[in-house]
Amino acid sequence: MTDNTPPQDEPPNDSNQWWSTPASTGSSTPLTGTDPTIMGGSQGYGASGYTQQPYNPQAYNPQPYAQSASQPTAIPQPPSQPTPQPVAQPQMGYTGQQQQPQFTGGYPQQPSFAPRPPQKSNAALWVIGGVVGLVVVIGVVIGIVAVAGGDDSSNSVLGKNKVDGDYSMSSVTNACSLVDLTVLSKWAPTAKPNPTHTERAPDSSIGGGSLDCDGSYEGAGKYSTDSSQLSLDVEFQSKYGSPDYNMWKDTDTKTTGSGRSSGDITGIGQQAYYAIEQRNYSSFNVLNYTCAAMDSNVSVKIELRIDADSAPSTEDAGTTCKDQLKKVLTGLHK
Repeated sequence: MTDNTPPQDEPPNDSNQWWSTPASTGSSTPLTGTDPTIMGGSQGYGASGYTQQPYNPQAYNPQPYAQSASQPTAIPQPPSQPTPQPVAQPQMGYTGQQQQPQFTGGYPQQPSFAPRPPQKSNAALWVIGGVVGLVVVIGVVIGIVAVAGGDDSSNSVLGKNKVDGDYSMSSVTNACSLVDLTVLSKWAPTAKPNPTHTERAPDSSIGGGSLDCDGSYEGAGKYSTDSSQLSLDVEFQSKYGSPDYNMWKDTDTKTTGSGRSSGDITGIGQQAYYAIEQRNYSSFNVLNYTCAAMDSNVSVKIELRIDADSAPSTEDAGTTCKDQLKKVLTGLHK
């Protein structure tokens, strides 16, 4: 027998299996188990003397792994975490199409926009709107009254006198021509040349206009330091302002203290006043005498300043101031 396949033509022999060593076929040399390709035989295997045992499928009964092998030690597992659920992200704004929610992994996120501030109540808005509307209405009324007043400023909110009154500066080219500067020679002999003067014409729409003149004399006294000065200020009434006379009187008569006095003057214009300030020093004396008047649409003020070795007479200064005030009103009268 030359292969390992079992015989197919002969009936099975219970005593001999196909894997056993075949019986001798007449050869004088028995088969041994030295050939590893031939299974069976009772001869020792090689020189080691091990005996090859026949394969018995009935005897091979493998045990399940769970019974024959030792059980592995269980490794503790951490508690399972809840699986994050997808969260729909809010979509801001409106584009005209329905926005589909966007799903992202992880835990829910907070919206990226800030919460809308509380809305003001409608009542507060109505109150604010009413106040603004009232202010606008008052402004419109003031404008209408001012425009409708024309040249008569007494119809306006701020004006008190007529713009087109009894006095005009249209014929005046030099304001110093309205006064007599030679009266200053009572206190100083020499006139300073080139007295200054300014003429500002009234505005064509709101009126106004003004005249100014400043002249002086010098060279008297022991050290030739005595001097006298006259200042003229004429202000015509503007359409929307109060007469300058009111401001002058507040400034000149409300200041009190040593050497100061003031009072009203009668017989000149609608209103008139005077104010005196005297300052006496060891080597010289100063007298400031002011008189002013308001009449119709004009305010006129004369200021005299006298520096002398001895104290000047307030009566002389007062008479000179009033005379010059009358002269100016006469020169401006239409």
